[in-house]
Amino acid sequence: MNQSKLIAVIGGTGSVGRYVVSCALQQGYRVRMLVRNVRSMQLPPEMAERLSVVQGDATRHDSLRELLAGCSAVINTFGRPPEEEPLYSAVTGRVLEEMERAGVPRYIGVTGLSLKLQGDRKSLGGRVVSRMLRSLHPQFASDRLQEWNVLRGSSAEWTLVRLPVVKEGQGGCAIKADAERMTGNRIYNGDVARFLVEQVGSSEFARRCPFIGS
Repeated sequence: MNQSKLIAVIGGTGSVGRYVVSCALQQGYRVRMLVRNVRSMQLPPEMAERLSVVQGDATRHDSLRELLAGCSAVINTFGRPPEEEPLYSAVTGRVLEEMERAGVPRYIGVTGLSLKLQGDRKSLGGRVVSRMLRSLHPQFASDRLQEWNVLRGSSAEWTLVRLPVVKEGQGGCAIKADAERMTGNRIYNGDVARFLVEQVGSSEFARRCPFIGS
């Protein structure tokens, strides 16, 4: 059990984040999540005892400082609709600053297939999807690349997970992960969450951007 470890979760009420919170609690971690508006959480009492909530904003240093105090790792699933201004690099930069201040070593985040890196070996379909995403949402893709640069320039032990199409559901499939090659065209929210939580105790993909699929 991991009851001595406290994980901070950003985006914990979102489509992936709520699975992350549930999975981390099931794995025995304590969880502190940042939310803009406090909502009632429908969890068994034994889980609720290990869950705390900070009301705040992921773009604010004071909110992040309160969230990260005493944590061992951060899982960031912060999301924005494509039509809104992307804030991924800004949020990640602030998280990293507060991680360094609080002495939190481990960062785990998510990104999409628009992120193109040297050494990638995507399938033809993957390359087409990647180019299409960069063409349709250039500002979004540019900010995701900037987010990677922010992480790369930090001293944190980070992992940025590249996701294919994410489907609603618990999943339960075998997860394939590779730092250079696309491993699938889709994955379930629950399987994404399981992979992210597994990275808290793993250094296999430290300072790398693995693709995952199922």
